Amino acid sequence: MTTDRAAPPALGGLARLWGGDDRRGDVRTAVGIFVLGWLFLQVGLVGLFDVGPVGATTPEPWWRVALLAVGCALTLAKRHHPMPALAGGVAVTLVDLAWGGSLAILLVLWDLLFAAATWSGATARRWLWGTAIVLSVAGAVAVGEATRDVRAFVAMSLNLGAILLVPMWWAANVRQKSELAALERSRADEAARTAELERERAADLARIAQLDRHEAVQAERAAMARDLHDVIASHLSTIAIHSGAALSTPPDVDRDRGALEQVRASAVESLTEMRSMIELLRADAPRDPLAAPGRLDRLDDLVGSARAGGATVVVDDPGDVARADLPAAVGHALFRIAQEALTNARKHAPGAPVAVRLARAPGHAAGVTLEVRNAPPPERPAGGPDAVPLPLSAGTGMLTMRERAEALGGTFEAAPTADGGWVVRACVPAGARDGAGARDGDLTR
Repeated sequence: MTTDRAAPPALGGLARLWGGDDRRGDVRTAVGIFVLGWLFLQVGLVGLFDVGPVGATTPEPWWRVALLAVGCALTLAKRHHPMPALAGGVAVTLVDLAWGGSLAILLVLWDLLFAAATWSGATARRWLWGTAIVLSVAGAVAVGEATRDVRAFVAMSLNLGAILLVPMWWAANVRQKSELAALERSRADEAARTAELERERAADLARIAQLDRHEAVQAERAAMARDLHDVIASHLSTIAIHSGAALSTPPDVDRDRGALEQVRASAVESLTEMRSMIELLRADAPRDPLAAPGRLDRLDDLVGSARAGGATVVVDDPGDVARADLPAAVGHALFRIAQEALTNARKHAPGAPVAVRLARAPGHAAGVTLEVRNAPPPERPAGGPDAVPLPLSAGTGMLTMRERAEALGGTFEAAPTADGGWVVRACVPAGARDGAGARDGDLTR
């Protein structure tokens, strides 16, 4: 017969009632039943059913004590083997009935019935209930038929119900309350697990938000790095070229004055652009429209600055794209790309003619193509003004140009030409909006 081994931890009320839920508690219970039963025997609570053939045998008093000891020994096995212990208890009860019955053995039977209804499996409990009900009804009917007395029928029904059914009903009630308590604890544990999962979810959301903020900061830093490179590198390269040329050649008042004027113009432009960036970074400061970022409509100023530096620049804009109504992000990106491309041409191919071409991109309804092409650098005599060594490049020019084009959904190409020159080509959809997260391009120059 299978037993329910998971039930004992949940039976808190039963454990407190019987003095513990371990073997020591069972021993205390058995000793208590033996002592109480011995007292009942001493006061003569025997012969309870001394009727007819029942109680025909009258044993010596010590036999009843021995039988009580056997019954108490069976209660020690009630927890782990409830049904076999109950079967032994039924055998002890039958022997006691043959001697007329005693209240001491009824205590043993009640304890074993309670234990069987508490710790046995569901199938065993169903069989136990069925058997107890059948015996109660059959015993009451038999007594009623034998005596033909309704009072005897009722009395036997009450006696058998008290002996067989009350301990089992009590055990079922305790078991139900214990299972409800276990269910409440399970629900509490589930609620605790749910709360823990919610805390973990909140922590994950916080980490995700932190990562998003970090990504936004990194994207902003990348954008600032591009703007700083575009703003500072071009003008500082111009200053380095003119000052280096002036220092590497014999003094000439007119030429040196022109170089100083160009250096001053580039320095002032750098300060203006830097002021524009600082104003943009100050969220609480009003923006000065005069210091707005460069737009494609300022291409003439950019070309004029390059020509003032000694470069030969030709602009081909048959559709007057530079003055077209382009989105601010598109105009700013194309202006910065043109600025960086002209700066690279002056640094890497000094004295070479440069051609700037603007056109509507073929295949794009509102796209714009910018192409900056320079011829191969001419041969220069050693020690000439264009032979002045330039500071080392940061190597980010191509990367920033590519990022600006691709951030708007456009394309970027930079490659040497067949004649040894260089060409930079950017195609940007004019209807695109500025975005974040541009793909990193290859550093091709």
